[in-house]
Amino acid sequence: MSQPASLYARFTLSHEQYEAFMNSTPARPVSFDDWQSWFDRHAVRGVGKAAAEMLADLDAPTVADLIKAWRQDEWTGTPPVEYDEINRTLHIAMLRVSENLTERLRILSPLRAAGAFNEPAANDFIAIFDFLRDDGSVAAYLQLRDGKSRFGSELAPAHREEAATYLQEVQAYLRSRSN
Repeated sequence: MSQPASLYARFTLSHEQYEAFMNSTPARPVSFDDWQSWFDRHAVRGVGKAAAEMLADLDAPTVADLIKAWRQDEWTGTPPVEYDEINRTLHIAMLRVSENLTERLRILSPLRAAGAFNEPAANDFIAIFDFLRDDGSVAAYLQLRDGKSRFGSELAPAHREEAATYLQEVQAYLRSRSN
């Protein structure tokens, strides 16, 4: 049985792009046509197809509202979103993401849509990987470039290091808040 993993996303956005992304309607899973290739990489019981109900709409008016809902679920360990206006960088993290593929798909969809807002030449990414147990497994790795998001084959070492460093900071922040 798989275990919860952690999520880290980094997007390069101007202030206007950041505002537009956060105020946008969350992207629907059906907005992306490459879920099946991701789904095929996971050992799943059943027919092995990304079912229509997995691609259902999300129930949130904006990306900001969706992230707020994630933050309200303490189990996820989602800290406040960090937008650095000077470096034009948005960081989103969750210490725990469900092992359920449908739930992961529904978390990835709105984040993938950032590709339409981010700087075209940026080296941005989204990763779901085993940070807490550090067994090296990667559940999803998406690269954002030229207005799109695409599944990557392997989590780039520099991206893994950046994500792990940020998630360590998140872990320390959440511990300090619980004391």
